[in-house]
Amino acid sequence: MQEEVSQKSMAFIIQTGKMTGKVFLQAIEKYLAQERQRRQLNARDKALHPAYKGRMTIREMMKERSGLANIEIHDEHIHDFERIARRYGIEYAIKKERDKTPPHYLVFFRGRDTDVLQTAFSEFVKKRLKVQERPSLRDKLQQLRQQHKDRATKIPEKVQRKEIVR
Repeated sequence: MQEEVSQKSMAFIIQTGKMTGKVFLQAIEKYLAQERQRRQLNARDKALHPAYKGRMTIREMMKERSGLANIEIHDEHIHDFERIARRYGIEYAIKKERDKTPPHYLVFFRGRDTDVLQTAFSEFVKKRLKVQERPSLRDKLQQLRQQHKDRATKIPEKVQRKEIVR
């Protein structure tokens, strides 16, 4: 890897009648000017359209001076909400309220993201309700065991013990 980095080179294509040091210097200056201009455009684009950052701290969110709103979540499975928020591209910050016994979380987000956050939050609620409705795997196995025992008692002794007579 180190060799690749140290051996990188540039290719200049210059049309000239006679290659002199002056022509070569002008070509390099022109290239550097274009590179500076490209970097300035990229910096301006980044300033106008900041990259999605996902989870942030509250201080980072307040740096832009945009209005913050919050939602209180009482569910301890906050990681499900984080996955959904990342999928929707929401910039958010989570603060846990330590003074309450069941964990309460405050989710801060930008005021302009309210519509997207409502969609993400409704998906989170649906997912949590779906998980609560679904019985656990252990309960299902226990029910299947009980059904099997019930069936085994209904089958007559004769059928349970088939013996081959020779």
